[in-house]
This record gives sequence, C-alpha cells and structure tokens, in this order.
Amino acid sequence: MQPIHYADTDTLSLRQLDELNHAPKGTAFRVFRRCEAQLEEGKDFFYLAADVHKALIDSLKVSGQIYATTVNLVLLTQSGYQRLTELSRAGQASQSPPAAPPSAD
Repeated sequence: MQPIHYADTDTLSLRQLDELNHAPKGTAFRVFRRCEAQLEEGKDFFYLAADVHKALIDSLKVSGQIYATTVNLVLLTQSGYQRLTELSRAGQASQSPPAAPPSAD
C-alpha cells in the first residue's frame, strides 16, 4: 500500500485503513470519530479542509487512495494509527460483558 506523503510524514487515509484491515467502508472513520478527542492533530493525524486542499484531495480521489465521496480529508500517521488501534481495543474490552463466573456444577 502506497502511503500518502504529507507534511514530511507518511500517512494513510481512512480508505487505506479500511482496506488494510479488510473492513467495510466507513469503519476507520467511525473508529476515528470515537477516538478523535484522544488523538493529537499534527502528530497523530492531519485534517485537510476541502476549501484549502482541494487540489490534493481531488488528485487522491483520482488515484483511488481516498473515497470518491471524501470532502474533508483525514490522514493518520503511523503513531496515530497505533494509538487508534490501542484506543479501539481498549474501548472494545470495556464494552464487553464481564465473563460469567465459573459454574459450581
């Protein structure tokens, strides 16, 4: 998978993360939105507004590296992806029901 080089950093788009994880479209976006407050913009991810980065967004759509429906672009850094993965796993663990106690049978 070809990373997207932005701000002297190799990054991946949410589409690339969906593909990397064999997940349905929108999965990485939903995980990102759930964990966004715990990530640091400029370190863990870059937010590229459509009105400022239209040319780049359009070229990434043409290359297939982002979804054709993308308006504003989120690019995750390697550290951001690792952090997102950790936060997602922690969230899944906390949402799991507690294990049933062993039966006395």
